[in-house]
Amino acid sequence: MLALFGDLFVNLCVLISLIFIYLQLRRKLNSDGKSYKKSVIVDGLSGGLLGVLLMYFSIQVSTETLVDLRFIPVMLLVIFLGVPHAIVGALVIIVGRFIFGITVSAAAAAIFMIILIVGFMVIDRFFKKVDVDLNSYKKGFVMILFSNIVFSIIISVIIEDTDILKILIPCYWIISIVGGLIAIFFVDYILKTQYLLMRYEQESTTDFLTGLNNVRQFDTIWNTLISEATAKNERLSLLIIDIDHFKNVNDTYGHPAGDRILIELGKVLKSSSRSFDIISRNGGEEFSVILPDCQQEQAVVIAERIRKSVEVHRFKISSTDSIHITVSIGSATYPETVADTAQIVGIADECLYKAKRTGRNRVCTSY
Repeated sequence: MLALFGDLFVNLCVLISLIFIYLQLRRKLNSDGKSYKKSVIVDGLSGGLLGVLLMYFSIQVSTETLVDLRFIPVMLLVIFLGVPHAIVGALVIIVGRFIFGITVSAAAAAIFMIILIVGFMVIDRFFKKVDVDLNSYKKGFVMILFSNIVFSIIISVIIEDTDILKILIPCYWIISIVGGLIAIFFVDYILKTQYLLMRYEQESTTDFLTGLNNVRQFDTIWNTLISEATAKNERLSLLIIDIDHFKNVNDTYGHPAGDRILIELGKVLKSSSRSFDIISRNGGEEFSVILPDCQQEQAVVIAERIRKSVEVHRFKISSTDSIHITVSIGSATYPETVADTAQIVGIADECLYKAKRTGRNRVCTSY
């Protein structure tokens, strides 16, 4: 019995370790951002190979009988990724089992896996219809029970010795339930942890309202581009943009309407700038556009295009109402108008306030 639980512990260690490593690699390689077909193939192959490896680390139930947890990767694929991924994984496991030898046991294992994948598909569809929360533990437990029942029937047909079956079937049920639930808990925990980490990383660099870079990310990118421009002797322009009379907008229409305008302005800035320009919300109603490898004359052209686009755009403040706004823009360019990189932001700010003082809805640049 100690040997049995020792083998179970080894299997769980292998299972958890490989799942952890793969999920970390998957996140680093950003598999979620790849095409769906590539995800099905890569994730399915990975789950299938894990199932084959679990066959290698079989659990010794008796002197003549081995069991393994190959069904768990397929179950995890169905629960957390989808049926197509699981089908690919199941096919890999079936092929892997025949590599060990074409025997009656291998044929029975293939039948077992085919029945499992069909049953898992039915269970998955059922839970999607009746369980709004899609609880992975409920679904997983039902899948484990189904797997155990199918295994018990098939193994009873293959093995006629009741003494062996009395040991094998109860042990398999215990091992599969423990291993399956632990695997579900672990994958669920890792995925939630990764989601929170990605969310925190995104929130640390992204403005929560507009989705643009926040001021922290602006500083990071700006310092990098300044260093590159200095080293390569390239031009670098900066636009500082501020909404005219934005306080009046908030006071008149309310802050929710102001938020809508800020979000929409971010979209206008993107559409009016070059595809590789870096747009940020630096705080409040102030935005910035970093223009890499851009001379002063071109920066003014882009700034005017932004100003005119904002002026003619109708900003929705509700589902039925919209208003017009204007922006003032300050521009500075290294090294044409500003020789000291440390002064670019300050001078662009000064140009912005000059635009405000001289009538707003205009572009002012340093000379």
